[in-house]
Amino acid sequence: MNTAVHLVNESIRQTYLNDPVVIIGTGPVGIKTLFTLLEKDPQTQVVIYGDEPWEPYNRVKLSSLLAGETGWSDLIESQKVPQIENLVQHQNCRVVEIDRERNTVIDSFGREQRYRKLILALGSNPHIPSVDGIELENIYTFRNMTDAQHLMARQVKSRRVIVVGGGVLGLEAAKAMSRNKTEVTVIDHAQYLMPAQLDEEAAELLREHILVLGIKVYLGVGIKKILGDTKVTGVELRNGEIKQCDTLILSTGIKSNVELARKAKIHVGRGVRVSDTMQTNDPDIYAVGECAEHREIVYGLVAPGFEQAKVAVADIHKQKTAYRGSIMATQLKVVGLPVFSMGRTGEGESKSIFNQHVFAKPGSQTYRKIIIFRNRLVGAISVGKWDSLHRIQESITKQRYIFPWQLKRFVTTGDLWPKSEGQVVAQWPANAIVCQCMNVTRGQCSKAITTGCETVEAVMQKTSASTVCGGCRPLLAELIGGAVQAEKIKSFRSIFLYSLLVGLAALIAFLSPGVTYNESSIQALQWDVVWRDGVIKQVTGFSILGLTLLGLLVALRKRWKRFSLFEFSFWRYVHIFIGVFIVLTLLMHTGFRLGNNINAWLMSLFTGLILVGGVYGVFMSLQYKLDGVLANKIKGYMNWIHLLLFWPVPVLLTFHIIKTYYF
Repeated sequence: MNTAVHLVNESIRQTYLNDPVVIIGTGPVGIKTLFTLLEKDPQTQVVIYGDEPWEPYNRVKLSSLLAGETGWSDLIESQKVPQIENLVQHQNCRVVEIDRERNTVIDSFGREQRYRKLILALGSNPHIPSVDGIELENIYTFRNMTDAQHLMARQVKSRRVIVVGGGVLGLEAAKAMSRNKTEVTVIDHAQYLMPAQLDEEAAELLREHILVLGIKVYLGVGIKKILGDTKVTGVELRNGEIKQCDTLILSTGIKSNVELARKAKIHVGRGVRVSDTMQTNDPDIYAVGECAEHREIVYGLVAPGFEQAKVAVADIHKQKTAYRGSIMATQLKVVGLPVFSMGRTGEGESKSIFNQHVFAKPGSQTYRKIIIFRNRLVGAISVGKWDSLHRIQESITKQRYIFPWQLKRFVTTGDLWPKSEGQVVAQWPANAIVCQCMNVTRGQCSKAITTGCETVEAVMQKTSASTVCGGCRPLLAELIGGAVQAEKIKSFRSIFLYSLLVGLAALIAFLSPGVTYNESSIQALQWDVVWRDGVIKQVTGFSILGLTLLGLLVALRKRWKRFSLFEFSFWRYVHIFIGVFIVLTLLMHTGFRLGNNINAWLMSLFTGLILVGGVYGVFMSLQYKLDGVLANKIKGYMNWIHLLLFWPVPVLLTFHIIKTYYF
């Protein structure tokens, strides 16, 4: 009897293991989940359901379609589902029930489909406000392709359009509907535009840009009533003012699709509640994207959904993983104006804890704000072009330490780093984000290029970068052209030899016990006179001081643009020879003896500086053998070490001189 039961259970288990993974939802997150599953295991049996009559498309580009800036082919290019035997796709087919006891879903045609694992990528629906007149004709939402088609048809007849909602989608809809000289008005109850992403100053710049486009904006006032008999003719605001229109577009937020999950007794709140592995209270059912609620947060952006999809797929494949939440980030062009927001925006937060630093150009469309918490970068906002965004994103993600001189540079120039640093995409840090939508790093793109991807399209297909909004496509093109080795410096062989000699001399000076004093005063050769004679000691001491100052002046050739005398390679040689003379002068001044207290510190710093300089010179002469990004990174570290060693030198030299002459 026990054997028979065991055989039956084993048969059920094998049948279950052969069942496919079922995905409900063909939006960007659902398709990303599908691609990730097939990437993990190309033989995975998958069934995917979509309830729209269209093939999968990129919803992020709907506003561009409505504005006539792109076509249908651009929307479906990145969402094409592969035609393979182990994948079944159901379009225009709604799933109406989940039977958790039988691991089965039932579609609108009454067909049943068993599943091994079920992934809910249900997305969200537009929030419809409860106001009188909401049932009138010519009232639209803007969330999917059907909405976009209705609005495209309505563009021809509309002369006065009101858009309710000053968020990203509402502003894009407003711009798109204004293309035929239609009068467009944006109304929002918030005090400024895009309050979830921007602060008041940034939002004001955006509002001024929108006004220039001919779009009217009314803020701080909501809609009390929609006017009309059968069709909308206007709206009554809460302040009693009447605004006429023949078309009304609602862009007042979203609400997660949870009804299917609720019917199946899956735990829901604002969204389908999930754990750090994206599992619901049923371990065989996952939720990702706008329908998922993780740690009481529902993310209304595409990028967090992609991160969640990767975690869910990894967990299905028994890989240890966890989703810890996403840093909210927005980088796009709103009505043609670049807008960026990431992490904390500083609004509603204590200014005594979160320090805010702002750079703004009066009379221009440039505004930048960074938010610092315990000396680390935790958020940023910008309006207008900002070349350093890749480093800002990476620094917020890693919560990089920000130094006082960087803050000073920011408030005066608008950048935390010198403009010469990191402008070439190939020199970005490997973990710097190239594609914000798909969370693709420079390192991932470079790896795709080195493994055979020779075109932008090939990199897109391999990494999914630029498959959502397309804004990073120019960066991919630049990266393909910039994936080269570091260049040879001029006269690299000579620099290698001299730098090696300087480095070895400094190493010997640091490790040797030092030259001893003459043991007998009657010997003919009294070499220690250079250390005993006061005049010689002063000459050698001030020579070291002069050579140090000269080294500083030479360094200006690189950091001060007005200093352009001779080629840079010439000053490299000068810098190396200064190192040689400092080593010789140190020998005459100290005999390479470390000494005590201040003397020991000074001697250690000088020899350390010369040693690092020698190693740096050797590296510079051989850098052409390395990848350009790696070479640039190593140079950065060596520069920092060199600077850190130098900082105490002026102070210690000053004390050394005062001590010598005072005592």
